[in-house]
Amino acid sequence: MTAAQVTVDHDLCIGSAECVRILPDAFAIDESLGVSVPRRSAHSADLELLAEAVRSCPTGALRVIHANGHPL
Repeated sequence: MTAAQVTVDHDLCIGSAECVRILPDAFAIDESLGVSVPRRSAHSADLELLAEAVRSCPTGALRVIHANGHPL
């Protein structure tokens, strides 16, 4: 598994939890903010599932940068 940089733009996130549904070990909903947050394990999550989470985010708030510097 290759490390990736995983971020969530809290200005865009609406807390739909699609990323949590796809990768519950990599994302969680911060109840106090109402938005998704990456867990510590997100950087080492399966890249195909991370790419699916990026595509599934309804607002485009999720960003994943592969270790080679390219976005998923």
